[in-house]
Amino acid sequence: MKSGLPEKIKPFAILWLSALIECLLLLPVWLVLQTYFQPDGAALRWIVLLPVLAAAGVLLRAGCNRRWKQLLAALGLGVLAGALAGALALKGLPLVAGSAVCAFLGLTTASRKNRIWLYISGIIMYWIATIVFARFPALQAEVPVLTWSGSLCLVLALLFSNSSHLRYSSLNGGAGRLPLGLQRHNRLFVAGFVILAAALAAGGGRALGQLLMGTARAFFAWISRLSSGPEEAPPEQAPPAEMQGFPMEEPAEPGLLSAILNAGFYILGAAALLALLFFALRWLYRNTGGLLRRVVDKLLSLLRRETPAASGYQDEETSLFNWEQTVSDLRQFLRSKLVPASRRDRWEGAVDNRGRVRWLYRHWLQARRAEGYDVKTFLTPQETAADVAAWASVQKRHRKLAAGEEKSHEQLLALYNKARYTDDDLPELTEAETAGIKERLKL
Repeated sequence: MKSGLPEKIKPFAILWLSALIECLLLLPVWLVLQTYFQPDGAALRWIVLLPVLAAAGVLLRAGCNRRWKQLLAALGLGVLAGALAGALALKGLPLVAGSAVCAFLGLTTASRKNRIWLYISGIIMYWIATIVFARFPALQAEVPVLTWSGSLCLVLALLFSNSSHLRYSSLNGGAGRLPLGLQRHNRLFVAGFVILAAALAAGGGRALGQLLMGTARAFFAWISRLSSGPEEAPPEQAPPAEMQGFPMEEPAEPGLLSAILNAGFYILGAAALLALLFFALRWLYRNTGGLLRRVVDKLLSLLRRETPAASGYQDEETSLFNWEQTVSDLRQFLRSKLVPASRRDRWEGAVDNRGRVRWLYRHWLQARRAEGYDVKTFLTPQETAADVAAWASVQKRHRKLAAGEEKSHEQLLALYNKARYTDDDLPELTEAETAGIKERLKL
């Protein structure tokens, strides 16, 4: 399907639409500036100028390919927009700044690659604004606009993240178009998800729940009427009769035949329900493509499973999940994120010889990097040592090492090979010897 736009206008329209979406993500900020900082007697509303500023930024992007040019052009467009909105006074400076930001978004929208964080920040801003706007009388009138625009931004964020994931999954880096069948199938799923979410938000979930509850109540009421028989209409109350001279007879209890018939009715009703349930499950078992059959088989295998006796040897590991390992990994992850790197990588933190040797090799390599060496992570330790020596000789920084220092380098590489490629804890090495290597290498 070909677009109706000319080929010269199409790139501009795409970039302008992208800049408009980015400005829409910042709508709560624009509404606050519009409400509190534009003078009351202004002939033109400031917020109307924002799409024009974005379009002007897109048009000027080719001539403003440097950052200082972009900032200067955005500032000029912001001052022009402030003049048109009558906001060149001291009170209107936030409007000028907002106009410059909007123009800057248009100037830089073509060079922006990863927009997902912009969408996430915009949605978080909308979430905060919906709480704050309701508490200020001047902003309460903007809450409906905020609600609808926030819903639109949420849908746009869903479409963008879905398209990015689709390109990533199909190994399409964005240079070419996605296959039409895949794109149509994906868009149908996304549209169905959005429509379902909108229906649930509009009260469809409550209506569906009430319908299901009404159906269940009607079904159980029908079952109750079947088991209790037809209800008799209550007799009309007769006027109280005059007291007679003889006592009234008490109602007699139902006889044996009535009790047998009542019990037989309940038994027949239960048998009918069981038969109906049996035939329904049988039909599902045969016509659901083996789904119910697999569920029943798994349930039976679960019920038949025996607890194995504890033994010293476990032949097969049936589950790879381990609570202790998970908690340990989570603790290490939190420690690596919360503790600064300077405190994590300390000589005192190495608890065994393997850790101390790794620390020495790591800091020896960092010292070479500080001298200008480009570390190649794909090389082995021996290859790295040879590469460091070749680099030092090419750069004419190689100095003649003392015999003890050269011996320390060789000893460190030999120990690091054992620490990295074996499970040995290096029992022949003491803490004093590792400290001596550290002193000789001046780490």
